Amino acid sequence: MLEYFWIIPLAVLATSVITLIIGKHMGEKVAWLGVLGTATSLLLSLAVLPEVIQGAVKEIRFTWFLNIESGFVLDQLSALMLVVVSLLCTLIILYASAYMHGEKGQLRFFYFLQIFSFSMLGLVISDNLLQAFVFWELMGLCSYLLIGFWFAKPSAAAAAKKAFLTTRIGDVLMLIGILILYTRLDTFSYREIFQAVNSGLMAEPWLTMATLFIFGGVVGKSAQFPLHVWLPDAMEGPTPVSALIHAAAMVKAGIFLVARLYPIYQLVPLTLETMAVIGAVTAFGAALMAIVAKEFKQILAFSTLSQLGYMVVALGSLGYVAGLFHLVNHAFFKALLFLGAGSAIHGVGTNNVWEMGGLFKYQKITGFTMLLATLSIAGIPPFSGFWSKDEVLAAVHHHASPWIFWTLVITSFLTAFYMFRMYFLVFTGKPRSDYHAHESPWPMLAALVVLGFFAVFSGFAGNALSIFLTGKEIAHEGSFVVILSIIMASAGVLLSAMVYYWNKISPQKVAESLKPIYTMLGRRYYIDDLYNAFCRVVVVSLARFSDWTDRKVIDGVLHVSRDLVLLLSGVSRTLDLNVVDGAVNGVAAAADGLGSRARKLNTGRIQDYLVVVVLGLASLILLVMGGIL
Repeated sequence: MLEYFWIIPLAVLATSVITLIIGKHMGEKVAWLGVLGTATSLLLSLAVLPEVIQGAVKEIRFTWFLNIESGFVLDQLSALMLVVVSLLCTLIILYASAYMHGEKGQLRFFYFLQIFSFSMLGLVISDNLLQAFVFWELMGLCSYLLIGFWFAKPSAAAAAKKAFLTTRIGDVLMLIGILILYTRLDTFSYREIFQAVNSGLMAEPWLTMATLFIFGGVVGKSAQFPLHVWLPDAMEGPTPVSALIHAAAMVKAGIFLVARLYPIYQLVPLTLETMAVIGAVTAFGAALMAIVAKEFKQILAFSTLSQLGYMVVALGSLGYVAGLFHLVNHAFFKALLFLGAGSAIHGVGTNNVWEMGGLFKYQKITGFTMLLATLSIAGIPPFSGFWSKDEVLAAVHHHASPWIFWTLVITSFLTAFYMFRMYFLVFTGKPRSDYHAHESPWPMLAALVVLGFFAVFSGFAGNALSIFLTGKEIAHEGSFVVILSIIMASAGVLLSAMVYYWNKISPQKVAESLKPIYTMLGRRYYIDDLYNAFCRVVVVSLARFSDWTDRKVIDGVLHVSRDLVLLLSGVSRTLDLNVVDGAVNGVAAAADGLGSRARKLNTGRIQDYLVVVVLGLASLILLVMGGIL
């Protein structure tokens, strides 16, 4: 089975083709084709996992074009991601089969979901940067199409364009980094790049530039500061899309790429420091924004930004296992949070947490599984998020600057606070609006229950994961970080309960007393306004200048050239008609005149010819005689 691992993504591609062919005849049952494709990929991923656990690595290579080698690789990292991605995609599409009930355009929706899943699976097993970039871009296209699924809605169309254009900035940077590696090493292959760099064939300045530029692509795809602005707006898409982007694919692609290239990243201190700083800024800044967010899914979007910051800091602090451990746990509890949010919104009919309240009474399964996910992301033991967040903090404590460590510690407090703020506002207390909620259909609940299991227990696989990825157990040094993490998370939950459950502190009064800060956070630090102003002033001005240059300068030069050509062609025409054609016509006229006159000599009478002959002979005789004399 190991030899055929490359067919794992093809299972989803095959069902996507079938969806296009017969999907229009299946109605809403078209969703089950997507479930079949991703479930098949999951089964195939599980089938090859035992051999990979035993240490097997398989690589398939072929010549693509222009003698560029391409192929697929199955190792510990790709096997882990194959299982996680295919499992989450299966659950998300199963959930979507009920969530999208009654929606128009389901064939288009589930086709794009399958292509999205295929792209992430293809990226995971690619063995070179060029092929990975192709799948990377295909995911960007799918995200644009899915975020803007309700394209008739202006906000959805705008969010899709924002996501596409913002991530393109990072993609251009990433392409520059890939080309730097290729021009210096003449290869796109991961294995060959690692061998060449370890052999000292690439100077440190070039390696630093390449890793920084590639990380620029990660900043875009994984929504890190300052290219984070697209992710909160991406909530305009259907909830399954949000779960797919935030948990299974897209934003995880950037973290995966750094992990794939980690043998060279760990050799470049400047890049690691840059990653740690950007990750810390993103984690803390996003957590503050989540505190004041009012929309259910936007709170979760800001939490995704923050948790991705944790992963980036971990990788920037030599915490390879910690970063991937948190990636896996986050994938499960964040998918559960988004799908649970979708279930709540589906039952209530609003996305505003201040218009909900008391929902646990109507949605017990949704409420209970959401509680599990909230406890997990808050870092409360023994839930999965606690274990991986503890490993991240430990790695940062040992290898990063103290200010970065304490920034993440404070962020862990904020995470527990805003996540339980969300939970208390939605599921406890009394309804704050007139709604008649109901529990979601069984496909949605089934996905929630499975993800709830992983939100509780996946954290216990930390040691096994470390041994699987590196062959070493997780080293636990001291209890300071563990105790500090528990204290901060517990304090966050307690403060949140005092404000939003026991109502001991008025959030309205706090917001009023801190109005400038509250407004700044609500406006997302004015970064979106700054970008919009930049686009209006700089980009639009450049566009208008380019338009003026095109019309007045370039077109002006073309018009002058046109007039000059027309003038020259007029002169040429005159010379042609009056000189060249005149000379030719004159010669012809002269020949015609001479011919006409000569023709008159041809009378047809023998006497005239004899006279001419006699005169000619006489003339010749006279000439001869004159010459003799």
